[in-house]
Parts: sequence; structure tokens; C-alpha cells
Amino acid sequence: MDEKTPAPQTGAEASPAAAAAPRSIGARLRAGRERAGLSLPAAAEKLHLDPKVIEALEADRFAELGASVYVRGHLRRYGDFVGESGTELVSLYTARDVRPPPPDLTQVPQAERRSDPRQLVTPLVGLGCALVLALAIWWVLAGSQAGSTTTSGAATSSEAGPRPSTESVPAAVAHNSTATPAASTPVPAASAPATAATAPPSATAVATPVPQEAPVRPTQLRLELASESWVEVYDSRGERLYYDVASAGSVQSIEGRPPLRVVLGNAAAVAVQVNGQSREIPSGAADGEGARFVVNRSGTLSRSRQ
Repeated sequence: MDEKTPAPQTGAEASPAAAAAPRSIGARLRAGRERAGLSLPAAAEKLHLDPKVIEALEADRFAELGASVYVRGHLRRYGDFVGESGTELVSLYTARDVRPPPPDLTQVPQAERRSDPRQLVTPLVGLGCALVLALAIWWVLAGSQAGSTTTSGAATSSEAGPRPSTESVPAAVAHNSTATPAASTPVPAASAPATAATAPPSATAVATPVPQEAPVRPTQLRLELASESWVEVYDSRGERLYYDVASAGSVQSIEGRPPLRVVLGNAAAVAVQVNGQSREIPSGAADGEGARFVVNRSGTLSRSRQ
């Protein structure tokens, strides 16, 4: 029997297999844009994006777009716009596990912290008290030594021999001999304790209480998210209070020492309340789709320096 040779496949039969070949995320986005008959600048204008963002998405250069939350947002919007499934494109991007590091916010300039001159009052007061106390002790010891020296001299002169009778000496000599004990009385020894006793009150008067700084009332920040957004919040000391992707429909309540620095990846989807009062994000705080602003001690919002 003759074996039948299989006929070669035509171009029409081979095209489905070629069409089923996997394509990259950028290739799918570019093909969808071309099917819609849009140029790259036209698509960027429709989505209110920079043409460089569209170009980076179609070339799979996701690292140029910053944090992964921004990349997922652009993929979802652009995919749905050109007829591709935005959710599927985000899943493919997540499976790639190529995420750029989060932005380094430690380089944000901070206000210079000035030293409080009142902090030097306590050490100076303590040093002054120590000097006054040392001076008082020295004065007491010096007076005691002078008194003991004078007393020992008087005792030595009295023990040298019997005092002659006043009847056998002239009246002038008798008068001088009776005046000698009164003149040898140690005066400084009696006055030294009184002076030392008055020294400590002067040291106590110097140690005045230092007024304490009034505590700063913490600020209550409430963020209501209509859709997913990256959120970062820092207090006045630079301590990180929140740093994560907040899910859609969630409410994030944050409390910290003002002023608070806030970074939002999707500012249009976030409603801000400060101490129970609704606040509008300043127009000058916009950074692409995100925003950077500061919550002041008074509860107002202002544009961040960076």
C-alpha cells in the first residue's frame, strides 16, 4: 500500500499558532494602541500622561517609572484604555518580581534643629552651687584652724610660769598683765560659723526652677481611600508612622507629633481629614498622579519642599 504524504500547512493554518505565541506586556500595550489607531503622543494626551511614560510602558522599562505602585496604576489605566485587561497586565508585572527599590526619603531636607539655651541653665546652676559650697567649707576650716592656733598660744603663755602678784609690780605692769587675756581672745573663730551659716541660703537662691516646655498636642490624620494608593507619613522627628500600599475602600487613621510629612501615590483617590476637619490637598503639592505635602501644627496643609 502506498503511504500518503501529509500535505504541508499553508500560511493561513500556521497563523493561529504564531498568534498564540506569548508576548511581553509592552508589546501587548503597543499592539492595542495600534489597533485603536492612536499614535503615542495621542494616547499620552488622552490619558494626561507624559509621552515618556507611554514609551517606557511599551518598552517594558518599568524601572524608569519609580515605585511599583505607580507602575501598577499606569498598567491598569493604559491596558483598559487600549482594550487589554489591566488586571491581567498587573498580574503579569507582579509575577516578573522586578520591583525597583522604594524611593529614598531620607534625603528629604529637614529643618535645622537649634539648641535650646535653656538646657544650659541646670548645669550652670549646679556648678555655681558647688563653688559656693566649696567656698563655705574652706571658710569654716580656715576659721577653725585660726581659732585653735590662737587658743594653743594663750595656753602656752599661761603655763610658762606663775603670774606675779599685782602687789609686787608697778600699777602699769599689773594693768597690762590683766589686759593680756582679753586681747588674746580669738575673734575670727566666733565669727566664722556665722558667716558659714549664711552661705548656703545664697546657693539655694541661685537654684531657680527651670520652666518646662509645654507638650505638643499630637495631630490626628485620617485618610479615606477610594482606590489603591501608596501612602507614607513621617512625624517632626523623621520617624516613619506609615509606609505601605493602602487598599481601596480602607480608612487609615494616623496620629503623630506635628508637623507631619505625607506622600501619596494616587492623590486623586484620597480624602484627607485633620483633627476631624476635611482638608484639600494644595494644588502646588502635585507630583504626577501623587502629591507631597505637610500637615502643620495648626491643622492646615502646605506644599512640601521636595
